[in-house]
Amino acid sequence: MKQVVQNYRTGELKLDDVPAPASRPGGLLVRTVASVVSAGTEKTKVDLARKSLVGKAMARPDQVRKVLDTLKREGLVSTYNKVRNKLDSLSPLGYSAAGRVVAVGEGCEGFTVGDAVACAGAGYANHAELLWVPSNLCARIPDGVAFEEAAFSTIGAIALQGVRQAEVQFGETVVVIGLGLIGQLAVQLLRASGCRVIGVDIDSWKVELAQQHGIDLALLRGADVVGQTYQLTDGRGADAIIITAAAPDNDPVVLAGELARDRAHVVIVGAVPLDVPRSPYYEKELDVRLSRSYGPGRYDRRYEEKGLDYPIGYVRWTENRNLHAFLRALETKQVSAAKLITHRVPLLEAERAYDLVAGTIQERFLGVVLKYPEAAPPPPRVIATPGVRADRSAATVGFIGAGSFAGSMLIPILKSLPGVTLTKVCTASGLTARDAAIRHGFAASVSEPEDILSDDATDVVFIATRHDTHAALAAQALRRGKAEFVEKPLALDRDHLDAVLAA
Repeated sequence: MKQVVQNYRTGELKLDDVPAPASRPGGLLVRTVASVVSAGTEKTKVDLARKSLVGKAMARPDQVRKVLDTLKREGLVSTYNKVRNKLDSLSPLGYSAAGRVVAVGEGCEGFTVGDAVACAGAGYANHAELLWVPSNLCARIPDGVAFEEAAFSTIGAIALQGVRQAEVQFGETVVVIGLGLIGQLAVQLLRASGCRVIGVDIDSWKVELAQQHGIDLALLRGADVVGQTYQLTDGRGADAIIITAAAPDNDPVVLAGELARDRAHVVIVGAVPLDVPRSPYYEKELDVRLSRSYGPGRYDRRYEEKGLDYPIGYVRWTENRNLHAFLRALETKQVSAAKLITHRVPLLEAERAYDLVAGTIQERFLGVVLKYPEAAPPPPRVIATPGVRADRSAATVGFIGAGSFAGSMLIPILKSLPGVTLTKVCTASGLTARDAAIRHGFAASVSEPEDILSDDATDVVFIATRHDTHAALAAQALRRGKAEFVEKPLALDRDHLDAVLAA
């Protein structure tokens, strides 16, 4: 299948052929109809990848500290291999998409094949023709909502979570600093909540766009923002300020303090330095809050990957419930994403979309939607690696799983041995398999373990997957007559161990 990928070391971005993801328990296999390019998060990621090694280190000192910690703990060789693997890896792009369900994994109640769904999550809702997405990161699209609008749901949920963190009430005045995509959606959500909204941006075009869409007051940063805000609020100041801008300095944070009334809420959604000036924030006793992406559940593997929900009596709005709420707002026309779309780009021209975002093409843009072929043929399960052929006279080795330990230790050792050739590699993510094949010289990347286990040209199978899958894969490989190497542990309980012994 086709997927937009970027080499983290060189910054090269391209549309590549990768194995399609396999359907597995706990998630949905979705054929993508539309996805949205984020002018904020994705631009930052693309720009970082295009920097030199020194530039990357200066931009991400937190990653440098992690490298130094690994160096102290594991030594020079192990650290070098891990850093090299990270830098040479292919990185997926995209986190907000919509499409149709083509397969439903075990445990995904409430979904059926053919459902139209919105999909969320970096690493899941990528710019790719076929997606595997955990069920808690999917939401059914209401009738009447177009795929291209539903594809904004993740970005809309980010805006909605910022509004929720502000705890606004009907009739209050809220300032939105930053009128990019998230800011424009936040304005609409606040208007739907009965608030008066003031918008501020450094770009006159975005100010004009907000004015066209019904904002109460939209101002350029250079205008008398403080004076006009106090005039509109009868001298009291704003009840809440939501910062959706991305800025290299703390100007939005300083401005928020000046605009706020006594004991107002300041919510930070965008990427801004948290250099809070003491005087206005202390004297007004302002409540500073961070908004974590699209809601409770974000970054919790138990919620996102294992499907464990939070009880509604304790957590009213999770990231999944925020997705549903934004989709309902689209259905009732309280919010429109369609009027924010400035470019619709076919997937095959995805590089042009990123040229827009990166500023290589000098055009004004806001919502950039990638459109996917409606009648694409089924993607191939095996993708050959250009310029690599397996030597059938050697001992042939296939890998199921190619994570950090396999990539930094096992595979390099095998490559150094005479008389060994690498045939196929399979991982849960098709892109990871493709990346491993290119970097380590496998003849092909595949999407299913069966494509390795049933391959007569593969003599030895290495199993380096998650612990709970070791026993089942080991038993299958033994039944196929394969020699195998299994990463510890061989099994997690006696029943699984007995199954391996029986095989």
